[in-house]
Amino acid sequence: MPNIIGWIDSATMYSLRPKQVDFDETWRSIESSIKKIINLQPLEHRIWDYNFSDIYSLCVAIPEPLSDRLYERTKACLEEHVSGLYKVISTTSEPDLLNEYCRLWRVYFQGTTYIHNLFGYLNKQYVKSKRHMEIEAGYGAYSQFITQSDVKEIGLLALDIWRQELIRPVETQLVNHLLSAISADREGKTTVPADVVRGVIMSFVQVDDIDGLREKNEKYPPSAVSNYETYRSLFEEKFLHATNDYYTIRSSKLISELDCSQYMEAVIACLADEDERSRRFLHKCSYEKVTRLCQDVMVSAHKERLHAVCHEMIQTFQKHDLHNMYTLLKPIPRGLAVVIREFESFVRKSGLDAISGLHGENVPHQFVENVLQVYEKFSAMVSDVFEGDGDFTGALDKALQAVVNYREEQKQSPKASERLARYTDMLLRKSAKGLSESEVDQKLSNAIIIFRYIEDKDVFQKFYSKMLATRLISNVSVSKDAEESMITKLKQACGFEFTSKLSRMFTDVGLSHELTDKFNAYCASNGVKLNVQMQSLVLQAGAWPLSAQLPTSSCSLPGGTSSEVPSVGFIVPPVLLPSVQEFERFYQTSHNGRKLTWLFNLATVEVKLNYLDKQYQVTMSVQQLAMLLCFESKNTLPLSYLATATGLTGELLVKNVRAIADSGILSVHDKDSLNGDSEVSLNFAMSSKRLRFKIVTPQMQRQVEKEAEHVNNTVQQDRKYYMECTIVRIMKTRKVLKHAALVNEVIEQTKCRFTPDVNFIKKNIEALIEKMYIQRTDQNDEYQYLA
Repeated sequence: MPNIIGWIDSATMYSLRPKQVDFDETWRSIESSIKKIINLQPLEHRIWDYNFSDIYSLCVAIPEPLSDRLYERTKACLEEHVSGLYKVISTTSEPDLLNEYCRLWRVYFQGTTYIHNLFGYLNKQYVKSKRHMEIEAGYGAYSQFITQSDVKEIGLLALDIWRQELIRPVETQLVNHLLSAISADREGKTTVPADVVRGVIMSFVQVDDIDGLREKNEKYPPSAVSNYETYRSLFEEKFLHATNDYYTIRSSKLISELDCSQYMEAVIACLADEDERSRRFLHKCSYEKVTRLCQDVMVSAHKERLHAVCHEMIQTFQKHDLHNMYTLLKPIPRGLAVVIREFESFVRKSGLDAISGLHGENVPHQFVENVLQVYEKFSAMVSDVFEGDGDFTGALDKALQAVVNYREEQKQSPKASERLARYTDMLLRKSAKGLSESEVDQKLSNAIIIFRYIEDKDVFQKFYSKMLATRLISNVSVSKDAEESMITKLKQACGFEFTSKLSRMFTDVGLSHELTDKFNAYCASNGVKLNVQMQSLVLQAGAWPLSAQLPTSSCSLPGGTSSEVPSVGFIVPPVLLPSVQEFERFYQTSHNGRKLTWLFNLATVEVKLNYLDKQYQVTMSVQQLAMLLCFESKNTLPLSYLATATGLTGELLVKNVRAIADSGILSVHDKDSLNGDSEVSLNFAMSSKRLRFKIVTPQMQRQVEKEAEHVNNTVQQDRKYYMECTIVRIMKTRKVLKHAALVNEVIEQTKCRFTPDVNFIKKNIEALIEKMYIQRTDQNDEYQYLA
């Protein structure tokens, strides 16, 4: 039909002045237009404009406005029209009821929209003023009821008439036909077109929705009437009840006929179908209700059946079924609790199986790689099957933390910290062949994944710092960038304080190179000629874990300076002493008062072998050099002589002799059963394809065995100091604190380094009370800081 909405042009403006109006004559014109509009019959723009003007004229007529009569006549006209439509509906046959109702409603609702706009002035002025007067008249105890006035805007009035005069008389038939049509749709049958079903259902919504009638440019606040009361009370409640009955029966039938996997597939299909059906037929306010109802009936009611099979599904990695189970149980309160528990248990078992029975020299590598395989396997499972759900991520973390920190006996220290430190040491050494820089960096990043699960991070720090020191001193790091990258990763995981000593170690190495250049310049400017060129590393005792490894004793140096050398009996070769003494003098010129402790057990030298057909250049330890220098005067010596000349005894002496013999420089009759009378000879028949090689420095087995024990003892002492500092820092800030609160805060602040035992915290609190840093208050479970 043509657009029936028109505008008042300037030529008709003169008619807007208040004047006397013949109501009956004017009403006949308006009534004729209402009947055409309500039936969507064509109406000329000119007539529309005249009617708009007529309504205004009646509302402002003199000597008195005729708004009341206009409102009542309009109401009567609409009631008469709807009454006629009801007669049509009441005589319609049952199969056509929904189709006919929908057709009539669409015409009526569209016509109502136009009529509402035609009566815009009446809506804005008369209805508004009428409500205002009623509110003033009823101000006080009854004012809350005045807002429910019978005076409504024309559009809302028309919808109210439809609701009262047409819907109410036939609501039972309408709803029954709707439920039957939807039930047939569930069975794959179509008895009524979908647009008709939706049109009828949406009519229950639209009769309460005055906002749907208003033009977008109308300045009205949102209506409080649009609460879909008719839709909810008339249709939605009955629909939800019927849906509950339908799926209760269907789920019982499916659960008895199908196994669990098939049942989950069927339920997911039902939920998807019902969601799609809701969006085809229902108002959006019902979508969530329908879904929740179906979940309650088909999932919640049978979740024990699903929980019963989740153990087997997890054990056998039935990913598709597990994803279906996750999809169904996630919306159910605590529906996933059993699945999460089973998942965590399986991850823990898989992890413990992966790290049990490790043996051989490559245990650290096996440990880390096996744990990473478990992590990657189940991380992918969390991502793909459980959609990255935070609860499953937390279960994975909890399980892997238990695996990484597992100890067979309660008093036994976990081995993860040492193993991870040795794994990273292997990656960061030059001997790590076959790996590119990017591969090394990726493996270090993977190591950090495991590091985050370690509870005793301070133990890792001790082992890592010792191994870093060895790499830096021996110059065997794969690259400076790789070392710095690892320290950066540790800093990101635990903070600056955790890596501060590691960073200082790097600084010392850099400064030592500069110091060596200055020493060489010093020797050149003072005419000092050294028979041995020396490169020294001057390291801070507080940053490096090596300075206190061995007991020391003093030895005198020319010029009155003092140094310390290890007192394990080692005798420094005379050929090295001039260089050592000169460096001491140089160092004291700019660092007077500092004392150097020489760690010859960590020193290496490069030696040229000039007594063979070929000239070889060999890198060896200073201790091994001391042994070789004994053969400058004799070709064969007893082992007891080497012990006396070098000060090395026992296992250390034997290990070094075997290492030199393995290189071919010395020959021993039976190196596996050496004793004091065993003779060691210089091997003049030595031959090697390599002209440059290195003699591996042996590590005493006893030292390896005691290293972990030494680290653990050191860590326990460090923890005591760290714990006391943490408690004092907290109490200094809080002044007064309950015992439980103090323990919780201590755990929170120390967990980045280690997980403290509550008894350990209590002992340190008691120690601080004895030292009078804190005291108990009158309340026994409360502490106060003492300034």
